[in-house]
Amino acid sequence: MTDSILALVIISIGLGSMAACQVQLHHQQRQHLIKLTAARLLKEASDGYRIHHCKTVIKRAGYQAVASPDQAAVWYQGRLVMRL
Repeated sequence: MTDSILALVIISIGLGSMAACQVQLHHQQRQHLIKLTAARLLKEASDGYRIHHCKTVIKRAGYQAVASPDQAAVWYQGRLVMRL
């Protein structure tokens, strides 16, 4: 009887930690996707500045990329994600 209860406790702890890891993995994946999208938009905006020699602003799906002579930056939902 105690062996069964102990086994259930161990399995419950294992499942709980797996669920916590799953949530953390999902959060990390979302953050990496945001940074990857920001990097691509930053490159696109800086290429636009290099071609046209004027400030370039790209707004797309909650992202805003701005490239000017002194810097290039990307914001996602009003939060700075990347700046060069």
